[in-house]
Amino acid sequence: MTLINQATMDNPKKLTTKQATIINLLHRFRFLKSTQIQILLNDKTTHLTNDCLKTLTLRNYLGRRYTRILGEGNQPAIYYLAKKSLKALELNPNIEKTKLAYIYREKTRSKQFISRALFIADYYLFLANESEINTLKLHFFTKTDLQPHPYMIQPLPDAYFARIDPDGVTKRDFLEVIDEGMPRFALKKRVRQYNDYLESGEFEKTTNHPFPTILFICPNVGTKAYLKKYLIKTSEEASLDTVSLYLATRTEAFAGAWEKVEVEE
Repeated sequence: MTLINQATMDNPKKLTTKQATIINLLHRFRFLKSTQIQILLNDKTTHLTNDCLKTLTLRNYLGRRYTRILGEGNQPAIYYLAKKSLKALELNPNIEKTKLAYIYREKTRSKQFISRALFIADYYLFLANESEINTLKLHFFTKTDLQPHPYMIQPLPDAYFARIDPDGVTKRDFLEVIDEGMPRFALKKRVRQYNDYLESGEFEKTTNHPFPTILFICPNVGTKAYLKKYLIKTSEEASLDTVSLYLATRTEAFAGAWEKVEVEE
């Protein structure tokens, strides 16, 4: 194997296309398993992906976590951006340097934060595969992708995506992933934020598109049942009855088993 010159690797301008792509993927998704990165790179074998990941980790462009689940052995390594990736990302004129300070804190992110990031990447891969099967064109935006768009709801959704069918019809969705143990007052606040955002008309005025469907992915059936009840009550008193609302657990989301929130007349 050819040895890589350290001076070359220390210069972000000398990164290979695949190495730079990995850094940009982690900027978008924040945390990714090695198996997810392999699929995103469309690598046919783990060998090519792992070589890139090893090199980037050794040179401090990436950090790495390992997890072990009792009875299942080692799980795929989880990667995130390390300090040196700042220099590589700053070469991209489309990325604001002021938005990169988060990289210094990636090493200390909570398990909950990481779990949600990995789930969103898995859901993107699911949507990409489903879109290919159904001949749909998918446009998927993570929180990082949405930062340059001030007209978006704040705090930003976990994702926003649009799917275009062969006839040119576009379906748009906001994705909200609810964490295990999220307090009910915080859940209610998030619903009110969506209602206020809808009533402001900001999305429609800026994009000239109808307001997207809101998809809530719940951690369990109990949270799903509570949220459904609250959405029905809120929709009767506010503007959420004018948009489509769907609920699912994580397992149901991958099965396409979404439940529409029906507001009683």
